[in-house]
Amino acid sequence: MKIGLAWHLLKSPNGSDLIWHNGGTGGYSSSMVVNVKDQTAVIVLSNLSAFHPKTKNIDKLCFELLNQSESNSGK
Repeated sequence: MKIGLAWHLLKSPNGSDLIWHNGGTGGYSSSMVVNVKDQTAVIVLSNLSAFHPKTKNIDKLCFELLNQSESNSGK
């Protein structure tokens, strides 16, 4: 993983370039991942605070949805 302007620059298991970031404020959390080549993105917004025990599921859901999108597009 690399970091560029506070965004995480990742490679997916199939070699795609991904840009990812997450965060939260005031009892809300979010996660966003962009597939650069395919120009697809997933954004998850939630009303879970950073202290909620299921907050880690937000990032997991974001990547799972992007992977599902890639699978449905025939990749």
